[in-house]
Amino acid sequence: MSHLEPFTELALDQWSAIAEQHRAQGFRLVQLTGTARPDHFEVMISYELDQHCAHYRVKVARDRPILPSLSPIFPAAFTYENELKDLFGMEFPGLTLDYGGNFLRTKVKIPFTGEVTVKKGAA
Repeated sequence: MSHLEPFTELALDQWSAIAEQHRAQGFRLVQLTGTARPDHFEVMISYELDQHCAHYRVKVARDRPILPSLSPIFPAAFTYENELKDLFGMEFPGLTLDYGGNFLRTKVKIPFTGEVTVKKGAA
């Protein structure tokens, strides 16, 4: 990724449509990951075509972490979505292969749902 390929903010209702658009244009799914923020979860996704990437970010409510599954559009998305389910407790309606919260073995069940503290960088 370069500074010429920034992340574009998406609304939840754009999530599936953007994936379908990229699939129709011949893009491939590169990555799908998440992070916990103090007031929401952030899910980031990247698509690639001809060595050019398109990156997106969507905010998901902590109290209702639901995002439509992209696995019907990009079959490999099931791995990323199962990871997000196991780590953050997210739900993915339409998930084509759902491991039911048992995709990853973690010492703590759904480890990234606790309180998040943002630390300022050292001066």
